[in-house]
Amino acid sequence: MEGWHYPRTELAEQYLGLLALGISSSLAIIAPRRKGKTLFILQDLAPLSQKKNYIPVYASLWQNINAPHEGLIAALEDAIAALDKKATFSRLLNAKIKKTTVSNELLGKMEVEFADNPSKPTSKELAYLDQLLSMLVEKAGKKTVLLLIDEVQHLTTSTQFDPLAHTLRTMLDKRQGKVKSIFTGSSRHYLDLLLNESKSPFYHFVEQHDFPDLDDQFIEFLRDKLAKNHQITIAIQPLRKAFLDLDQSPYWMMKLIAQMITFKATVEEALEYVLQLMEATEDFEGISKRLKPIDRLVFLALCKGTNPFSKELMARIDKETDVKGVASNIQRAIKRLSEASLISQTRKDGYNIEKPGLKRYLEQQHQ
Repeated sequence: MEGWHYPRTELAEQYLGLLALGISSSLAIIAPRRKGKTLFILQDLAPLSQKKNYIPVYASLWQNINAPHEGLIAALEDAIAALDKKATFSRLLNAKIKKTTVSNELLGKMEVEFADNPSKPTSKELAYLDQLLSMLVEKAGKKTVLLLIDEVQHLTTSTQFDPLAHTLRTMLDKRQGKVKSIFTGSSRHYLDLLLNESKSPFYHFVEQHDFPDLDDQFIEFLRDKLAKNHQITIAIQPLRKAFLDLDQSPYWMMKLIAQMITFKATVEEALEYVLQLMEATEDFEGISKRLKPIDRLVFLALCKGTNPFSKELMARIDKETDVKGVASNIQRAIKRLSEASLISQTRKDGYNIEKPGLKRYLEQQHQ
């Protein structure tokens, strides 16, 4: 929806300020999918970085989910072509924003998170990738190249991508001071494998930051736009409740706003529609069918902040499933939930829920 982007300039300033400190030349911004990371990077952070003498280069590792190196190669080629033509990077960014927005409008389109036929990059492709970055750095002159790499956790989802991960780390190491990077990730489990495992090439290389949820200022922004542009006056409380019901996802909230404008729906009617759309798009039915009974119980316990190894949960597992409620079985359930990107377990924060909306669906199915 044209003109509905909620700017987060202060947050962009904060992230770029961290890079400017020089403590780390790489940051990772972490949040579940549908939280607005990509549009924030393209519409807030990248344009601001240009004003601070950076050349922003955006690449998504999901552009070709089976061959993530192709997304990086294409992004660097585009950036070099833009410099050669003396074109503004704003035009290049706007093209990527448009592509992302169009993708967001494909209702019911499920995004594939894992490669079904992962392709190992050839040594020639990796050498070409390194060569492209050298060319870009040379053409950048006194400016700093800022690599903006979306869905970086994808590098750890297949061993076929290991050579790309090692090459990317080496590329950044060789050019510290001339190249900086900001990664985004939507799975803490796989990001943890990439950034915090001692065997990973990115071990202790990247400073990690959570991407904060939007607050009431976002709701006020929506109310104001609805009133001024569409003569729809609405109290803040129903919109706030809908936003919480949609797990504070700006993506799904904009679907709700579009429903209200297009079909003159009430907040409640639009919310019911969007919740059904969320279920279909995120394939909650398929996920539910794949979950073992113990996995479902453990997932719902974690959603409520309950200790998954409590005596109460162990007793429920004994009673409601065909496996014993013992620590080893619960640990295996947690591992399955993590590998499916439904939860993540981090060293400092305990467990995080990575699939917004699934809790509500599972509770409704088992009432």
